[in-house]
Amino acid sequence: MDLLQQTLFKVGDQGITFLSLIVFALVFIIVIVISRITRRILLKRVFPRHEIGEGVARSISRIVNYLILVIGILVALNSAGINVSLLFAGGAAVMVGIGFGLQNIANNFISGIIILFERPIKEGDFIEVAGRMGTVISISWRSTRIKTPVGIVIVVPNSFFVEKEVVNRSYCEKTQTEIPVTISHGEDFDKVKEMLIRLGLENEFVLKDPPPSVSFPEITELGIVMKLWVWIEQQDKWAVVRSQINYRLLQEFRKEGIKFPVQQREVTNVNS
Repeated sequence: MDLLQQTLFKVGDQGITFLSLIVFALVFIIVIVISRITRRILLKRVFPRHEIGEGVARSISRIVNYLILVIGILVALNSAGINVSLLFAGGAAVMVGIGFGLQNIANNFISGIIILFERPIKEGDFIEVAGRMGTVISISWRSTRIKTPVGIVIVVPNSFFVEKEVVNRSYCEKTQTEIPVTISHGEDFDKVKEMLIRLGLENEFVLKDPPPSVSFPEITELGIVMKLWVWIEQQDKWAVVRSQINYRLLQEFRKEGIKFPVQQREVTNVNS
């Protein structure tokens, strides 16, 4: 019993013993269990009953989870006999520590709270960030995980979504996707235009209304640049649509004898 009451170190004038550490650990474990049970009840019973969307439900449940953990830590400290006011009194010193060594972590944590409250993105959204697209699979206290259409998981710091430009494609019912192609100057571009529109219409993911269209944004020395524009509803299928149409385009070009332009290079004999 004397061992449990032995002072290990001090926080201000408050001595920390083995017993106080054990009490803190037990209370904190109970708080973690309560937070997980509460989150599970919210996600499995409360939110589905009120028809709250999955992304919104996860955001709210995570905020509730954070609040329970913060309150639980304070309760655990108080139960262990630690004067919580001493921690607040030392807040200035903590802020100095954050300023010198933990500002990045603090920034990402605060950004995560902003994301959960403002919900510029939420779990399940299909977004475009730093030129890459993917589905938000989780938003944690420090970072957000995004899964690309090819199965790669990207971990992005939360501060990025607050400070940088992010395109959230889930806010749109449909989006327009471009498929560029360059043909030689001598090819029948009207024939290629009809082919592109036909290939767009035959794709299962492409909407018929609005219909596919073709633009001619540029004429270069190499050839005529054409772009097929198609509308899709399933945002995460954009890469699949481009791949499928490009594959059919190669098939049709070979069938019709249409050639892609080839860069001509001159070879000079330095010995001549």
